[in-house]
This record gives sequence, C-alpha cells and structure tokens, in this order.
Amino acid sequence: MFSLGLIAHAQVTTRQDPVGVLLNEWYHAGTAAGLSAITYENRDGQHSPLKTALYPQLEIFKHDAKSGPPTGLASQLRPTPTVGNCSMAAQVTQGGSLPRFYHMTPGGINFETAQYLTNNLIIYPEHQDHDIGANGIGGYGDLYPVNNCCAIISQGSSGSDQPFLQAVLSTMAAFPPKTQEILIRQRVLMPTVQAIFRQSNKRVVKDLDYLSGVAHPVVFDSAQLNEEKMVRLAHDMTPAKIPPLVQISAVDETELVEGMHFFEKPHPITHKLADTPVSIARVIRGNVDEYGMVIRLDKTTDLMKRPVKILFQLLQGDPRLVRLDYAGATPYARLRVGWHPPMITATGIRSHRVDVAVFATNGISISAPAIISFYMLPNEQRFYNQDGHLSEIDYHARNPDLGLPATGKDTRWLRAMLDISGDEDGLRSRLMEKMLSHAERKAIQAVWMPLNKQLQIINRLESDSGSKSDAARLKTELEAATATALDTKLPGDRGLTVRSAIVRSLDTLSTLPDLYISSQKELNTLAADSSKKTAAADIRAEITRLIDLGILIEQASGSVTTASAPDKLSTAERHYLRDLNLTVLSQALFPETLNRSIAPAWVDPRLTTPKPWRDVFRYDEATGTRLGWIRHQAGQTHWFDAEGHLLPEGPKQPEKARPVTYQGNSRGLLEWR
Repeated sequence: MFSLGLIAHAQVTTRQDPVGVLLNEWYHAGTAAGLSAITYENRDGQHSPLKTALYPQLEIFKHDAKSGPPTGLASQLRPTPTVGNCSMAAQVTQGGSLPRFYHMTPGGINFETAQYLTNNLIIYPEHQDHDIGANGIGGYGDLYPVNNCCAIISQGSSGSDQPFLQAVLSTMAAFPPKTQEILIRQRVLMPTVQAIFRQSNKRVVKDLDYLSGVAHPVVFDSAQLNEEKMVRLAHDMTPAKIPPLVQISAVDETELVEGMHFFEKPHPITHKLADTPVSIARVIRGNVDEYGMVIRLDKTTDLMKRPVKILFQLLQGDPRLVRLDYAGATPYARLRVGWHPPMITATGIRSHRVDVAVFATNGISISAPAIISFYMLPNEQRFYNQDGHLSEIDYHARNPDLGLPATGKDTRWLRAMLDISGDEDGLRSRLMEKMLSHAERKAIQAVWMPLNKQLQIINRLESDSGSKSDAARLKTELEAATATALDTKLPGDRGLTVRSAIVRSLDTLSTLPDLYISSQKELNTLAADSSKKTAAADIRAEITRLIDLGILIEQASGSVTTASAPDKLSTAERHYLRDLNLTVLSQALFPETLNRSIAPAWVDPRLTTPKPWRDVFRYDEATGTRLGWIRHQAGQTHWFDAEGHLLPEGPKQPEKARPVTYQGNSRGLLEWR
C-alpha cells in the first residue's frame, strides 16, 4: 500500500504550460494523485537527463552496488513504480538500439514483460533502427523483429525520448488518488498508461483507429503525442474505468525441424523470440507454406471481475495472408500466417514484420494490446505455385530499393527529372519514350528548368567564400521548391505527378526481363563511362551470380541470355532478373539519380546466416505432397529429399540419401557438406 496523504511538495510540476496548470489545479483540488509514489531512473549516465526540477515530487533512483549497472540495458526490476529512459545505442551492424538487444537476447523480452507487469517502464530511442532507406543508404528500414507494449521506442536519437518521458509522468500524476493506488497495487499501472498513451495518439481520430496500426506502431513519433489528452483521460479514470489486462499464450504451433525446414549454423537463436502473456514473436525461417499457431485467451483478467470480450486486429500485414479462426465462444483462436514480401509503411519505412493485436474490453474500457509478431528475414524472397505451395526460396535476396531520395527536399530529384525527361539520342531517352508520353516529358522539363537555374546559382555562390550564407539560404528555398514541384500534376488522363512519374517509370524498367539482355552492348558502354567507377564490375558480379544460380547462361560470344525461354520465365526468375536490372539502373543508366546499395538485403546476423543458394521445391503431381527440392548453387544443382537429405544420385535412387551438416564460412555465408 502506498500512502498518498503526506506530500513533501505542494505542486506536481513547475511547468507553466496548459498540462502543468491542469496537474497542479487537480492536485490542489485533491482529484489527482501526483508523483510521490513514482521514481525516475536515468540509465544513460545523464546523457539525456530528465529535468527533475520540473517534477519536485518525483523520487530519484540512486544507483548502488546492489542495483546493477547504472547504464545500458536494465537487468533488475525496481520495487517501486519506476519510469526511466536510456539514450544509448550501438551502430546498426553492431547490435543497434537497446530494444533490439532485448529482442535478440535470450530472456530479454521476458525481462521487458516483467518490467511491464511490475510497474516499470523504460523509454529508448530507435537511433538508426527505424529509418527510411535500405542497407545504410539513408537508413536500414524497420529492423525490429518484435512489437509490444513493454517499452516505448521513440523515433530519433538522443533526446527524442524526453517528450515521451514527460508525457508518461504527467499521465501518472493525473490519475485520481484511489485509481493510482489500485493500479500500483494490482501491477497494471504500465498497461493502463500504455492504453491511454496509444488512445491519445493524434492519428487516432475515431474509436476504431485505436484498433488499427495507426495507434500501435513499433516506434512512436513525438509529433503525434497529445499530452493534454493523455492527462485528461487519466484524470477521468475512476477505478471502474480501469481497462482489462489481456493475456495470451501459444499452446500449439507449426513445428520446425533444423536441416529439414530451415538451415543455420549449429545452435542458432531460436525462432521463438518471445513467449510472454503480452508478447509472442516468431521469426519465419521455415520452408513451410504457412505458419500456424493456436492462441489461448482465458487468462485475460478484469479487476472488477466483469466479463470481457476479446478482439483481434491485424495491425500490419496483408489480410489475404493472415487467417484467423475465432468464434468468440471458446478460449482458443487459431492464427495462420503466410510469408509476406517487404511492406512500405505509411511513413515510407520498409518493414518485414506482421503484427496481430489482441485486445480485451469490459464494455467500458479497452485494454492495451498483447501483440503477436511474425518477422520475415529481409534477405529471403519466397514464391508460391498456383496451389499455394512454396515453389522457391531465394536465400540471398538483394536490396530491393530503387535508390531514389528518401525526402522530397533532396535536390537529387532534379537529376531524376532531367534523366526521365531528356530527349538526347541514346538508350536512356529511348527507354523513357516507352514509359512516358511526349507531353508528360515536356511538362517535367518545364518543372525542372527553373529549379535547375536556381541550382546553378547556388553552385556559383558556394564556390565564393564570401557568399556561402546566401548559398545556404537559397539552398533551403530550393529544397522546399523541389518538394512542392514533385507534386505537380502532369497532363493526360493517367493522373501522374512528377514524383509518381519518376517512381513508376524506374520501377517499370526494373521489371523488364530483357532490359540488360536486349541492350548488353550499350549498357556495358554506359557502365564503362559511369560516374560510379565500379559500375562495370558490379554488373558483371551480378551476372555471375545469376549464372551460378542457373538463371542466366553465358554464350561463347560473351553475351548472356536467360536459361528459360523469355515467354516461360517464372515469377521467381523475373525476381532475379530484377536484381540485375536494379544494379544496371543505379550503376549504369542513372548513376547520378539512384543511390543504392547493391549488396544483399542486410539482415541482423543474430537471426540468420545468409545462404548463397536458391531452393526449388518438388511435389508429387497427383497428391501435391512435397518430395524435396533442387538446390542451385555455384553453377551446380543438387537434389534433396523432403527430410533435407542429399540425393547424390538424384531422385530415382532415394536409398542413397545422405545427411547434410551446415557451418558458417569465413565470408559470413552458410555452407553445407
């Protein structure tokens, strides 16, 4: 029991803004509990410290020999209600943000859940784990394999945690005294704060928005915070309005056998990243058609012992690839999830995670969600046949990003406008004539010309040391004008803007299966003259890879062609040819416009080891039963049976099947013997 009667400080906060005024008024009226029962802990060595003078009632946690390391990942629960922050992170390729460390550390999410259910909450910046871009060009996309409510992750780096820290403290202070006391005693303080925090997101305009991905991203932008709404919801929360606590568990699911369904170095990290009452997370690494799971729901509780209703909602993912069987009358639900290609979120970030939320409502309030996450490995691409069976896996998929600028203010868009609208005699112009009408190209040129004139003026000013301030001012104006110009509508009935014309044209070019094959000589010349000095070698390396995988054949003349007839290319084969096309576009055709990494899609090495092969699956034509697969690697084909054993003499002699072992090599790739 926490005593809320004797308060050493007469005000909750020294803030003079509307939220501060409300908190102090309510506290003086006796309708808000204040912060005397709450402790603040800084875990980054005061790198991003809370201005504790703003909250004179707060207890400040003092580290000692028994409380564990004072910085970095927390490893001990705090006995009193504690809110903390830690603006620390490693580089993306060295482990990344602290929440991602928890996701990859055995028991990490168990500890996060224990914090969540014992009135502890830490706020962390994403740093570089959730940014537009790919493979480090701009950013890496969304690198989180798990989404849950056990912490708050802020968009940005050091200091981006502060607005959330203050909003959470204000919300706790605003609870009526009796409500705060119950929340703390029943250990549902943080689930209740999370429900309020997410309901108050500025993008949550109507009630149904709370049951969507709008309210539950993996990372939160402070621009969407509505602190005043949060404190008002908290202040209005009587004990009867405390939401339920939804609790789930996976009681049955698809079983994966190493060497048969997936291939990794010995003792890989488990694909079961999380199994807690509020967070279940899986890595989809098995070569199965879909992943199934049975969810138990009857542990969900309501403090007032009221009946609760369970609600499922797909927060992120393709509804055609996620199936739920739940009638509402039983304590079990069956969830089936198919593999998803990369998704581009509303904020323009590429993500590989499917999130399914489970909510509970008592008819008055609705809970914070428990979230079930399924993470697709970024360096894998999968294909399915007409019967819905897995037909092929590319285990070393390339970066799928075109390489266009991440923001509209990037003046590289000017070069893009020139590249797609230019009428010089050459391959680029001939290709663009097929993508855009003459009127559309002329309209883009008209948009480009005044912007380019301004750019030339800036370039001259920047070369004069006495004019750099003028150059900086004009550059800011040009960036804003460029962003506006991209939204200019083009003539014709296709409804294109300058931006969509650029994106659509380049994306269409990337899907042409004969882009390189039909223009090899010209493209090789462009590569030799490219501003990217490694262009010719980059294209040759990609051609060699596709030859090794059995997609291309090199003829005696040195030219290449597809192994399959052009009219017989599969969806998978077209995918590999797009990889080549992306390299051709960025390195030879449009090197000044497109800035992209030509490497395979980056994946956290803790999750998987890249595999330099493709597996094409074999099925019995009559029954649809999987017989095994053909592995294409280094210009050779190898037959495997359905259990993952090598068939050295092919499928007609299954009695000679031999077991296979897997190890990592010095190049960071998986190899088998």
